[in-house]
Amino acid sequence: MEIQGRWEKDDEGFMEFETPQLQRLYEVVTDQYYQVYNRWLDEWDDEEVATEKARSDGYEMITDYKTIDGNKEFATTFRTPSYTMDVWFEWDPVAQKRVYEKGFLRILSS
Repeated sequence: MEIQGRWEKDDEGFMEFETPQLQRLYEVVTDQYYQVYNRWLDEWDDEEVATEKARSDGYEMITDYKTIDGNKEFATTFRTPSYTMDVWFEWDPVAQKRVYEKGFLRILSS
């Protein structure tokens, strides 16, 4: 399964999603990742160790440039045993810069 859509920040800075399904899946993926990461962080009190332990459990968050649909995007990728989710920003072609208040989301199930 693959689902894609848009997100936009509201006046208070919270993400709003194009569909309720996108929001539910976004929350599932991020909740799963942070539950594992935070459990290791609580145990080891070290962000690097928590990141490595979460990765060894199959959970990873990477923020970096990534080629998506043929374009190089600054994206955050969450990987869990069940999903891979990419979240990236919209590009304003006139201003030639990223728009940090809105963007796109793609979720793939494993």
